[in-house]
Amino acid sequence: MPPRTGGEWVVEALRAEGVRHVFGIPGVHNLAIYDALLRQSEITHVLARHEAGAGFMADGYARASGRPGVVVVTTGPGATNALTPLVESYAGSMPIVLVMSDVASQLVGRDVGALHEVPNQIECFKPVTRWAEAVTEAGAIPAAVHAAFDLLRTGRPGPIAISIPNDFLSARFEAPQRSGGHGRRPPCHVDEIRKAARLLGGAARPLLIAGGGVIAAGAEARLTELARRLGAPVITTVMGRGAISERDPLWHGVLPNSRATEDVIKAADVVLAVGCRFAHRSTQGLLLNLAFAPSQTLIHLDLDPTVIGRLFKPQLAIVGDAADGLAALLQELGPGEARNGWEGGWRDGLRTAASPRYTDTVARLIGSLRAALPDDAIVVNDQTGINYWMEWRFPIVRPRTFLYPVGSATLGYGVPAAIGAKIANPGRPVVCVVGDGGFMYSVNELATAVKYRLPIVFLVMNDDRYGAIKWLQETMFAGRWGEADLTNPDFPALAKAFGARGDRVPGLDDLEAAITRALAADGPTVLELRITVDPPWEMGGPVAPLDLALRVTCRGRG
Repeated sequence: MPPRTGGEWVVEALRAEGVRHVFGIPGVHNLAIYDALLRQSEITHVLARHEAGAGFMADGYARASGRPGVVVVTTGPGATNALTPLVESYAGSMPIVLVMSDVASQLVGRDVGALHEVPNQIECFKPVTRWAEAVTEAGAIPAAVHAAFDLLRTGRPGPIAISIPNDFLSARFEAPQRSGGHGRRPPCHVDEIRKAARLLGGAARPLLIAGGGVIAAGAEARLTELARRLGAPVITTVMGRGAISERDPLWHGVLPNSRATEDVIKAADVVLAVGCRFAHRSTQGLLLNLAFAPSQTLIHLDLDPTVIGRLFKPQLAIVGDAADGLAALLQELGPGEARNGWEGGWRDGLRTAASPRYTDTVARLIGSLRAALPDDAIVVNDQTGINYWMEWRFPIVRPRTFLYPVGSATLGYGVPAAIGAKIANPGRPVVCVVGDGGFMYSVNELATAVKYRLPIVFLVMNDDRYGAIKWLQETMFAGRWGEADLTNPDFPALAKAFGARGDRVPGLDDLEAAITRALAADGPTVLELRITVDPPWEMGGPVAPLDLALRVTCRGRG
């Protein structure tokens, strides 16, 4: 076999690792990768209109499929444009591999004004990746790509960034051929599993809290089986939604929905948290202020030892794979009758608890959305008034069907993430729910949906403002608000200008039928619904502006 170019080695390593889709934009420095992509047929490239869009597409692809999302970008601004998506992927523990070109190897770090140069480019990515590596010799390119996938299979998922000087990508060299698929998650220690089984087996009111790690491990069935064995209610984090069907009587609620979850958490005597890092936004935010009493026993099982005890110190820490840990717990507990003291009627009342802010309009909107979609439909959220309610009130039946940028709460996520989700699942309905502000952050990616004829429904909630910011301004500053009002285009006309379908939904009574029609189309549809929905946050009395600002850890503006 003749020597390959560095670009060909990148593509070969991706192919060997089972990658079948790559999102990106060609640039002058990464053209050797694109030349290699164009001369093969196993990997399909999806052309984005902005590198941030490519990054969010890869994130949506990873969330909806469980497979790593791969992004290819060029040097300097092309690379740094992908930083914001990596912030979300890092917070959400999404397996993303970003391959970026750099200036020529002899110019890296010299700050001499080379084309697209960012001095020490790789340093920009280290705070928001699990691993960021600058390749320093051409022959190391395939090993670096394979190492990225090995790490994703063995540790906590998250973005990985690889920076390759452009002269290495064009150079020809020989390197060892390697197969992909290596690495596995570590099992849990048997002694710790035995201790956990004794604590859970003797609990009067056991409680399970399931995070995104359960879904990442494919451990949903084992979680449900353990809940049945213990008779334990299950609370999911936002990232863990779908780990158990929310129609299951043992599912209790979504963690930050304090009206449903707080009293149940306080009543539990033994709590098992699995694949959950207790993110500050969800546990110390405007709704739930989570704390465990000294009389409660917290068992925390997670793949990443650094997240255990960061906010809440457990009585028993278990490091390892969620699927292995749950299976081992079931085996250790063995068959038997669940013995617990949960009072079903009391808990059922809490499951449906809602604040007075949960209006009939909000309930009808969420109900119409759910009624229009089959159980396997993928709902992609951005950040707007209704999305804050959907975070814990939109019913989820299956895993990987509710995509929400809960980690960074960034605007502009929804449109490109929906494209990535549809690429990963071409046979399943995909609906993106986005505000007018967030839609304009990434409306350019509508062109990508049109290019690939993706029948995605983009539901734009239009109130002509950054509604959550207006609400916060009025709350913090005695009713004053400003610089949150927007001048918007005609959204249906804009969609048609892109080559998509566009329509206005007259009212909530028309929403279900409009979504049904749009899902039957052979390309993307933009539906505009004019509605104002305030966020669900509860202040608990007058709040000083500084105190409120410190407590608002979700930064949505749409």
